[in-house]
Amino acid sequence: MPANAITIIFSPYHVGIRDHRVGNGPHRIRQLGIVQALEELGVTVHLIELDRVDEFEGEIGRSFELLRRVSKAVTDAVASNTFPLILSGNCMASAGVACGLHQDELKFIYFDAHDDLDSPDVNENGYLDAMGLSMLRGESWKTLMKTVPGFRPLKYDGNFLYCGLRDQSNVQRQRVIDTGMDVVWGENSHKVDFASELGKKLESKSYSPALVHLDLDVLDESYGKVNDYPSPGGLFEADLINCMDLVPKKSIPKSLTVCSFDPDAGDGDKIARIAIRAITTFVVSLLETNALERG
Repeated sequence: MPANAITIIFSPYHVGIRDHRVGNGPHRIRQLGIVQALEELGVTVHLIELDRVDEFEGEIGRSFELLRRVSKAVTDAVASNTFPLILSGNCMASAGVACGLHQDELKFIYFDAHDDLDSPDVNENGYLDAMGLSMLRGESWKTLMKTVPGFRPLKYDGNFLYCGLRDQSNVQRQRVIDTGMDVVWGENSHKVDFASELGKKLESKSYSPALVHLDLDVLDESYGKVNDYPSPGGLFEADLINCMDLVPKKSIPKSLTVCSFDPDAGDGDKIARIAIRAITTFVVSLLETNALERG
């Protein structure tokens, strides 16, 4: 049965602190009219805002409580026959989304300049968000991950597709290859036809059911600083729109996470409008493929 509404799970947090750096990204996307834009498509929109986690211990304690709350909110959205759209500061939110979906043989379609696959043993910058996917596969933070509702270690070999991946160390790049993840690589030396290459990957095998993840730093650095980690060789706006239109036509998405956008790092309004256009394009494609019903 197709979902008959969208539930926006609103998580404006970075390192567990509300409205901090990328935690402001969901606010800007909301302020510039994402709810209205979706309603104009004839979609019923519910908004769930995650409560503060200030009472939990440090960045780690707060961040894992957010994962627990994201997981529960996603489970509740699916149980209500709505499609979960997660607007998050932290990119590791998708680890909670995966737990909350309770999908057998879950696949991943990740638009991201970074792999988020670090473990504490290889991480060089202390950025907890960079470890979300190693957590989800049961490689790191094992005890705390067991507290996230619905968690079970997931395998990525043959189940994971990146688009726009590029800003990596040699160690990070090799870990992606060794883990069996497929990639449409971003390139500095030439312009990649991301939609065409993504289409080939999606046609070569099934990526359904899919968790779809849009880290806005997948955009090329020519758009300015989306967050503190811009890089060349990424997607232009037209690339992103074409890809977001394509994904529901070539897979069965079960969620969409949009994250890692600091509106104060660069031209926040420009990036927020690109995000809104990307989301609405994705939702139109869901409607056209009958994966979502109008209200």
